[in-house]
Amino acid sequence: MTGSTGPTGPAEPVESAEPTEPAESAAADADAAVPRVRRFRRVRRLFAPLAPVGRVLNKVPHPSLKSRRGMFVLFLLVGGVGAVAAVGGTMAVHYSETAGFCGRCHTMDPELKAYAMSPPKEVTCAECHVEPGVAGFVKAKANGTKQLLGIITGEYPTPIPPPDHAHLPSVEDSCLECHSLEKITRDGGPVKLVLRPRYRLDAANTRETVAVMIRPAGLGQAFGAGGDGAAGVRGVHWHVEQKVTYTSGDIRAQKIDLVEISAEDGSTKQYIAGTEVAVSTNVQPDIDRLKKTQTTQGMDCISCHNRVGHAVPSPDRAVDEAMTAGRISAALPFIKRDGVALLNGDYQDLEAADKAFTGLRATYAAKYPLVVKARSTEITGAIEELKQVYRLIATPAMKVQAKTYPDNLGHQTSPGCFRCHDGAHFLVEKGKITSEKIPSACATCHTFPQIGPNVTTPVDPEIKPVSYPITAVDVPIGAKPADHKDRLYVFNHKSATSSLKPAGTSCGTCHTPTYCANCHNSGAVKVKHDEMLYKHTKAITVAGGAQACGYCHQPVYCAKCHKEPVLQPKTPPLAIKGRRVP
Repeated sequence: MTGSTGPTGPAEPVESAEPTEPAESAAADADAAVPRVRRFRRVRRLFAPLAPVGRVLNKVPHPSLKSRRGMFVLFLLVGGVGAVAAVGGTMAVHYSETAGFCGRCHTMDPELKAYAMSPPKEVTCAECHVEPGVAGFVKAKANGTKQLLGIITGEYPTPIPPPDHAHLPSVEDSCLECHSLEKITRDGGPVKLVLRPRYRLDAANTRETVAVMIRPAGLGQAFGAGGDGAAGVRGVHWHVEQKVTYTSGDIRAQKIDLVEISAEDGSTKQYIAGTEVAVSTNVQPDIDRLKKTQTTQGMDCISCHNRVGHAVPSPDRAVDEAMTAGRISAALPFIKRDGVALLNGDYQDLEAADKAFTGLRATYAAKYPLVVKARSTEITGAIEELKQVYRLIATPAMKVQAKTYPDNLGHQTSPGCFRCHDGAHFLVEKGKITSEKIPSACATCHTFPQIGPNVTTPVDPEIKPVSYPITAVDVPIGAKPADHKDRLYVFNHKSATSSLKPAGTSCGTCHTPTYCANCHNSGAVKVKHDEMLYKHTKAITVAGGAQACGYCHQPVYCAKCHKEPVLQPKTPPLAIKGRRVP
């Protein structure tokens, strides 16, 4: 009993437990397989629409994928698809960096038109607006996506604000990729003669030529003649040859309150705007305040060339160009004045602008009926040209006009150079302001502008007798005579000559009569400057108005005392009231 029952009793449960484990495992696997099957069914359902394609492909003769030939065919297919994707992706990325892509949104229409009129119109948008590298690419695309969402939702500003230059690529990665800094600064930089035709705002639309020599400040002087080494050959690009920073509270930097220049020897010069000084003998608190509350950035190419890729001609310049090309007839009375006034108008949409331009015919019919009868074709041509010009320089839908985006290059349509060279930024020494200012004379960057019907240069008396026609314009270059360096020479040069005809005098060596006439015809010489301190209102009135002052002075000069603006140069003429055609 012991041998038959003892071992078998405990052995039976052991034998029955061994086959139980695989059974339980199989049951667990079966339970786990149910969700997998369901997932596979979902995947099959997802690709169900492609089933007919798969059946068609199965009918195409092809080697087994398990064979070498099949693997080779699969490799070619995968490689081909990858190559197409890579090439297509590259082309898509390249296209997304062009003006054709960026300008597809209507909000970019003003910038796209300006881009097409600018010199670097062959340069893609990304070359100036996207930082190099993957980080710059991702940043640009993220910003573009944000703008796209704004357009879709209708949440975008009008006009679109210009980009903050601090967010653009460095000039080393943009401007200097094509332009050589060494070439534009060597020996003070290249000398350039600018001749531009313009028309007066009179009835005859009198044509004149403006002549200006863009030059190094020391043109005509020997190297170092300025007394500080390279002063004799400094050109207009000296700002980027050394470290110059400026501080401004305006995102567009149209008002600069502090300028700092760091020399190679480590010394620093500070120039502060007079309007920001509370106590002239202790300006350090003012400097600290400006640096704390405003933005300081380095001066580089785009500090002045801020619209180089999106330059928009002013209405005045646009009409001059159209008249020079013959697209607007100069025989139409006051067409320059009225054309500029109409282009400066603020219109709700293009239809309203076109009605205003078309009204020019009714204006001529009311004031000059004989002109309408004799020059109807020219009037029609002028109206059509003004419509085209307006479409190039303005976009009413985005509330953009030619003056919307200030151009810092020059000082014709915006403060530009005068943001610093206004004669009101004073040198700071030992915490006090001095009388030394940032140079503001015309000859700092160019010759004194000369205006006249023609342009010529002084005649060599050994070749031809000295005979200057009154219609000539001269562009004097070379070193100034010693007496010209007198700060009051503009007032006391009358002691050197008593005639406006320089022929036969030492003045005639460099000047023609128009050089004198440009100033003497302005009304500036009629102002009694010795009476200006206490009777300047009367003196200005006798001289013909504040425009006589504007020939030499800038608005900031009067702003030293006057809170309200006194001088407003380049103010466009008032828009004419054209009659609308019924």
